Amino acid sequence: MQSNIEFKKGFYSNILKLGGYQYSSEVLSFLSSIILARLLLPKEYGIVAMISVVTNFAMIFAGAGIASEIIRNDYGFTFHKSMANLSLVIGLGLCLFTCMLAYPLALFYNNMNLVYPTLLISTQFIFRGMSLTPQALLQKGLKFNYMGKLTFFSNLFTIVMMIVLALLDFSYWALIIPLPVTHFIKYIFLARKTGLPFRIYPWKYTVVAFRKAKSIIGNITGFKTINYWARNVDNILIGKIYGEASLGIYNRGYRFLNLSLKLITRLFDTVLYPSLKKLQDQGGPVRKEYLNILGIISLINFPVGLVLILFPQTFVRIMWGPNWQQVADLLPYFGLLVMSQTINSTAGSLFILFKKERVLLTVGTISAALMVGAIVWGSLYSMLHVIRYYALTYLALIVPITIVFGFIRACGYSLRSLLPFWLPKLILSLGILTSLWTDHYLVTCILMGTYLLHLLHFQRHEIMLFSQFTIRKVHKFVVNGK
Repeated sequence: MQSNIEFKKGFYSNILKLGGYQYSSEVLSFLSSIILARLLLPKEYGIVAMISVVTNFAMIFAGAGIASEIIRNDYGFTFHKSMANLSLVIGLGLCLFTCMLAYPLALFYNNMNLVYPTLLISTQFIFRGMSLTPQALLQKGLKFNYMGKLTFFSNLFTIVMMIVLALLDFSYWALIIPLPVTHFIKYIFLARKTGLPFRIYPWKYTVVAFRKAKSIIGNITGFKTINYWARNVDNILIGKIYGEASLGIYNRGYRFLNLSLKLITRLFDTVLYPSLKKLQDQGGPVRKEYLNILGIISLINFPVGLVLILFPQTFVRIMWGPNWQQVADLLPYFGLLVMSQTINSTAGSLFILFKKERVLLTVGTISAALMVGAIVWGSLYSMLHVIRYYALTYLALIVPITIVFGFIRACGYSLRSLLPFWLPKLILSLGILTSLWTDHYLVTCILMGTYLLHLLHFQRHEIMLFSQFTIRKVHKFVVNGK
């Protein structure tokens, strides 16, 4: 019982520390997007979105599994040196890989303006590779306060640089140049904090590190690769079929899903995995606490979904102006995905904790095949149908598959423990999707209200605990400054 209470205190404390900085930086990013949307055109955003199809894919291989292996094991400095070497080699390889794809990408989209920006943005992989090991060491040591500060000031630097370059008429370059610069500066601070200097060690260190981590790297990389293409085939098809402007519109809506995954899922994942590992080492109730955390996530993401589903026209008009009004047709469906995908996407941490990486890969493969089929089907009709079929497939097929083959069969949950949490959410989400599709606004409002009542009832005890803890932390910060 004591370890259970300590887990909650430690987890919520770290979430508040890291989340406070990350949320602040994302608020700044969001506000800056209002400025940038008026300085740059959808076509210019579309060019960056086309490049991101390749760079985001390459990002999958930038240390996939290495951080988890460092956190999961208790080896010392020699192991960390080996992992640093391995991640640097991977970063250099990804930089070269992206450079080689610059010209084929430009040919695919019939736009030679993509070549030089792709070459520049590829250099960020070198600095990301160098940063991976020191960042994993900070996670392992639960140093989330420092990580939060570094994230905030890095994002602030990026935002300022983008706005200045946009004001100087750098066009789409304003969105590209700050990325490698920021990652280089971030690495300097990470290396200084962890005392892990930049040094190229003998090749044998890299070989040993790869042999040790090849299983987790292979399975996680495979899962992320398949999952990436499942999530980005829509961008590829829309850019190819409907052009840069339409892709810029679609990508503006899609960014809310990515933003929510970053603000909610990635934040919780960053703290979740090392915290659950510590709880597991203490013999605590990992499954129960993980389900409680999913409930907290579902409460946090609901306001985002509420705004996007019920007030899309007003939201777009206030935020970005008339050039982006088409985004309002897409936002309700992205809002619905925010409410479900941010919960389900944390399952990877649980699979890795129970050493079920192969199950993660299998479930991911099946889900990806279904998702690609839905997106291709939707692209035959319109851009709106892409996101409609995306949402339908995710809710009706992918979430149930993850529950049955992931949570129940792989991680040992009972059906009885999961049904009260998942079944109302799935039924209500499918009802909301139907009402959006058929344009019944009143029904959508009623279903959203019912969804909120379900969340408040199911998580009432966790809400009270989290609220009490947050109030104490805020009071302590105001009174003592820490």
